[in-house]
Amino acid sequence: MAGETRQKILEATERLIKMRGLARVTTKEISREVGLSEGALYRHFEHKEEIIFTLVARYLPSFLHAFETHLPGTGDVEGNLTAIMLAGMEYFGELIPMSASFLADTELLVQYRQKMSQVKAGPNGGGPQHIENLLATYLGEERQLGRLQASIAPRELAILLLGACFQYTYLSQLMGNPPADREREQYVQELVQGILGSSQPS
Repeated sequence: MAGETRQKILEATERLIKMRGLARVTTKEISREVGLSEGALYRHFEHKEEIIFTLVARYLPSFLHAFETHLPGTGDVEGNLTAIMLAGMEYFGELIPMSASFLADTELLVQYRQKMSQVKAGPNGGGPQHIENLLATYLGEERQLGRLQASIAPRELAILLLGACFQYTYLSQLMGNPPADREREQYVQELVQGILGSSQPS
């Protein structure tokens, strides 16, 4: 029951943030949206910031799952990277609006940075700052298996892929249309094919 109520609080908070923006959402509004008293809400979360950070953290596992289901040496590299990058764009799509709210609130941003600095990289990747390492590790292992050219630089390749996907997602949200009128799937396929064209063994 407690877990179900926490889930309702998170879902209500997410709805309110998308409608009103993070700065204008209060615990009183969240409580009213869920049908709880404000005191009852505090039995599940200590403060509004804890709700926000929990909300942001729950976006990451689905992205990490793409790494777990597309392991080095399985399938083909192009298909694996396409799936991983599409999952990454889903994650960026959720993260960007929330992070924009953090950047507009210096105190909240400091708290978020402190919280993320305590998250260590591990089998599940840790926080968003560890995503680059995960992708670079995947690419490095594919290189060791001979499925990518020995001359590729895994970290630089990871930066190129993640940066391009982040930019696409950001511009799509900012402008309301996908850049160059290319849908996400087409964009990722062309991106991966273009980068791998000179990276795969002949």
